Amino acid sequence: MPPSEGEVCHAVLSFVTDGAYPEESVVAAEFPATALAKELELISQAREQVENEISSLSRENTTFDADDWIVQAKQLHADIERSRVTAREIVAQHEHTSPLRAKVEDASAKVGLIETEIAFNQAVAETLEEVQRLCQQLNNGRAALASGQLMAAIKQLDSMKAAIGQDAFFMNTNVMSILTLEIAQFREQIEDTLRMRWQEQIKVDRQQGEFQVIKGDGADSLDNTIASMSQLEILDLASENLLKDLSAAIVDPILLPRADGKSRTVDITDTGIHIRSEYSDTTVSETLSQTTKVLDYLRQNLPLPISAKLPQSLVPSVASKAISGWLSSSIPTTLEGLGDFEETLDCVMQFANTIQSWGWTGIEELVSWVNQAPRLWLTRRRVDSLDSVRKVLAASKGTTRQVERVEKEQVSRADEALLENAPDDWDANWDDDKEEESTEGPAMAARPEEDEDVSAWGLDEDAEEEPKPDAAVPSGDDDADDDAWGWGEDEGEEAQSNHKKPLQADTAANAVQGGKAAQSSAPREMTLKEVYTVTDIPDSILDIVRQQIHDSKNISEPPHSTSRVASSGAGLLALPTLILAMFKATSTPFYSLKLGSGQMYLYNDSLYLAGQIRELMEEHELSRLSSDVEALEKFGKFAYSKEMQTQSTIVTDLLDGAQGFGQCSEQPFKSECENAVSATTDRIRDVYKEWQPILSHSALLQSIGSLLSIVINKIIIDVEDLGDISEDQSKQLVCLCNQVSKLEDLFMPETSGEVEAVPVTAVYVPNWLRFQYLINILESSLADIKYLWLEGELGLEFSTDEVVDLIEALFAESTHRRQAITEIKRARRG
Repeated sequence: MPPSEGEVCHAVLSFVTDGAYPEESVVAAEFPATALAKELELISQAREQVENEISSLSRENTTFDADDWIVQAKQLHADIERSRVTAREIVAQHEHTSPLRAKVEDASAKVGLIETEIAFNQAVAETLEEVQRLCQQLNNGRAALASGQLMAAIKQLDSMKAAIGQDAFFMNTNVMSILTLEIAQFREQIEDTLRMRWQEQIKVDRQQGEFQVIKGDGADSLDNTIASMSQLEILDLASENLLKDLSAAIVDPILLPRADGKSRTVDITDTGIHIRSEYSDTTVSETLSQTTKVLDYLRQNLPLPISAKLPQSLVPSVASKAISGWLSSSIPTTLEGLGDFEETLDCVMQFANTIQSWGWTGIEELVSWVNQAPRLWLTRRRVDSLDSVRKVLAASKGTTRQVERVEKEQVSRADEALLENAPDDWDANWDDDKEEESTEGPAMAARPEEDEDVSAWGLDEDAEEEPKPDAAVPSGDDDADDDAWGWGEDEGEEAQSNHKKPLQADTAANAVQGGKAAQSSAPREMTLKEVYTVTDIPDSILDIVRQQIHDSKNISEPPHSTSRVASSGAGLLALPTLILAMFKATSTPFYSLKLGSGQMYLYNDSLYLAGQIRELMEEHELSRLSSDVEALEKFGKFAYSKEMQTQSTIVTDLLDGAQGFGQCSEQPFKSECENAVSATTDRIRDVYKEWQPILSHSALLQSIGSLLSIVINKIIIDVEDLGDISEDQSKQLVCLCNQVSKLEDLFMPETSGEVEAVPVTAVYVPNWLRFQYLINILESSLADIKYLWLEGELGLEFSTDEVVDLIEALFAESTHRRQAITEIKRARRG
């Protein structure tokens, strides 16, 4: 370590003052120019110290010798001068060494550069030698490849790749890029050669459906080719492509039949596999047998590195295609095909056992398919039955026929007399239109359109039990509306009272017409019959349901009881529920699009089908179908209610053209009122003609009666809302009402001709008598109205306030009017 500046200065001072020779390290060190000032200061301090000592000694020593002092002083001066000279020499020598040091540094740099150039030249020489060697190896490798020595070419390739990876001198040079490109091209040449040899030794022709293996011998053997491809790591990709080609060229033609069920057969010889060009009828057992032969040929002729991949890649594909192409379609939809199906299952198990005997895997899907045969068969039956419903609807031509409904009831002599006058009144209640249907109808009709599909499946039927108000029905007289539609009949007592309304109304009608009912308290049983029209669809649906029930019983009996799918027999009893649900889900659009008055046909078909299903349920003791029968009945009544809602909206809109009958005796309002009433009555007659060949006579009268009841109710409300009715208006209103009354001719009962027919309008139009009394009020005098109230039956249809309001609207203020109103109020009837 070189001495510090302070150590150099003290060494010089010691040499000057004491004559001490400095250490070797101080002598060899350079004397810095910056230390001169400090050195001079130290020498000056030493000088002052010597002078002070001399002065002190001179004062203490009385015998001071001046000559000695002068000699010492001169000696000191000389020493000081000598020190200065020495310092100057040191500085001079230091200044003289700087150029020399620069020369030394320059020489050292030149030596380093020369050494670097020598090393670079040596590296370049070595690199060029390595490049020459690599080029020679590349040429040797290409020569070996050209001569067919693939392994030697691959060894040269590996050697070159290893050499390039170890040499770091030309890692990022252009030579490296060129060599890398050459080596990559050489590798591609080797791969292309291997692929060509692979294709020559393992031939797969997709177009001709042929497969051939040529193993060869020596350097051109298939094993040598596989080893070379494995060393280049291209064997896996080639094997994968080979298996794909095998699947497309050999397996698919066998396992994937055409739409007509025909497939191609295979010829297997020692030279290879050949798929015949023609298509022929083939059974499942033949197909599986051919597939077994193909897999066995591949197992024996393909080299082990390739055949070992068959269980993981080709066999699962074979199992999946066998199931989708042959086995799924072989599942029978009838019991007659179970014998063949059992043979198919045995063939599948034999095929699976053969594959497993080779030590192969991948056949688990086929084994699972056989084990799940009962569930698969039941699923196929379910799909087939649901599809049969769709086909029935699509194939139906809308042919119709009449069916008869027979019901026995206990009736009294009085009721029997009424039935003789109106023999078809019973049907107004046989389908519970006054009870269940009218409760169902408004509830469903008020439901938004998006809920219709859910209702068709019979879901949320509990919610449908609660009736809802219908916005399309006039809201004036609630009792009349309820009677027309059968609303508000949730409670049993109300339903029972409503059930009796037609007979009560008929009694009133007979009273008006002068008829007398027979009196007797002894009931007797009567058989009631009536016909209505259904399409061919219910019978077809019934056949599908009946087939499931019969098969469920027959499958548990020989010869089917030993079948693997016999355990699924009980599951067939769940299919009728799905079949009926499918009918409800898909029938509505069909009936609407393909049949006129489709909703009424759907109503008839649903109730007819429900009745037939109920008989099947009772015959086979299938109580589980009771809820489905109820849901089907509700579905049919929903269709009826929906159609009634539509027609009631139409007639209400047509009658709205009268604008409340205000100023009905003045033009142009008079014409508008006449047109509105005429259009309304014509619409009701058109609906009657449209529904007459579809509905039973009593159901027809009930439906038309409901529509007429809505029209009458609206007319009554509009007339009662008129605050002032002039004489001309009264006459015009009577004319309009009489035009509506002419619809009474639609309510003629079916008779044998021996009994005079009497209209039964009051039976099916609950507010008919009220309407007739309104006409009487409009055209009667004040005295006649008072007589009808006091002596007649006007009080049964109108309240006191309603009669008073009509009198005040019809007659001007007078003493007679006040007196009549007073008498009417005094004789209030509740």
